[in-house]
Amino acid sequence: MKSELKRAVFKKSNLLLIFMIVSLMLINTYYSGWKTALSAGRSQDLLELGNDMVEYYEKYFGNVFRVWKDGYYTVQALTPLFLVAPYITTMLTEKNNHFRYFCTSRKGNRKYVTQKLMAIVLSGTLIFALSELLFAGLTYLKTAHDTELEYIQDIVSYRADCFISNPFRYFGMIYILHVVYYLCFLIFAVGITSFIKNRIAVVIVPFIVTSLLDMGLPTELQPYVVMRPYYFSFSLKGYIILNLLYVLVGIAVLIISEISYARKGN
Repeated sequence: MKSELKRAVFKKSNLLLIFMIVSLMLINTYYSGWKTALSAGRSQDLLELGNDMVEYYEKYFGNVFRVWKDGYYTVQALTPLFLVAPYITTMLTEKNNHFRYFCTSRKGNRKYVTQKLMAIVLSGTLIFALSELLFAGLTYLKTAHDTELEYIQDIVSYRADCFISNPFRYFGMIYILHVVYYLCFLIFAVGITSFIKNRIAVVIVPFIVTSLLDMGLPTELQPYVVMRPYYFSFSLKGYIILNLLYVLVGIAVLIISEISYARKGN
């Protein structure tokens, strides 16, 4: 299992993936409002209104919690692609080049599939979780950390009272909710792509299925809503149900795929 995780996590391409995710988050939050805060001190219009107005713009638009929330908007839409990119195609590759036969002869099919599933899920989750932490750390250094109501109002709409009472704990919980979602989604992604024999399709199908779920499911179960725990449309009940469905469907389809593979050999 350790060697499998090393293969999955310590790939040079993962560094590029982390760079892409963090860059997209930085670009998104910059143009969503952070730019206003960073340039407030150089704005002649604001300087003419006085230093108090400059300070307000810096602390309101450059508030760390506003920056963190705004950074996730674009990346969220691409999350299904970024999550599966690190390692999901290895199952297909090892089937096609018959390396899987060598692995299963040594440790058994069940152990092979379990370890491969865990490696895919943990590697994808780890890459995204590290990217979010890196983004949070970088932006923390250049943002305002004031928690007065005038600066943090209208940042979140779901359980705003909890956010106002302890903003850092609130965003810590959002981070945990994201990580759990990534884990569950990747189990689902492995399952629904286990029958596919094309590498490009393996990467794209989870993204397409997620888009279809967004269009077909009730609002509280839509992935787009579940991934944004700070908006009023978010429902903890919907979050739990969707993640349970991800896990159950993913494991069920993977089992069916393995039974079919054992019979047909490909």
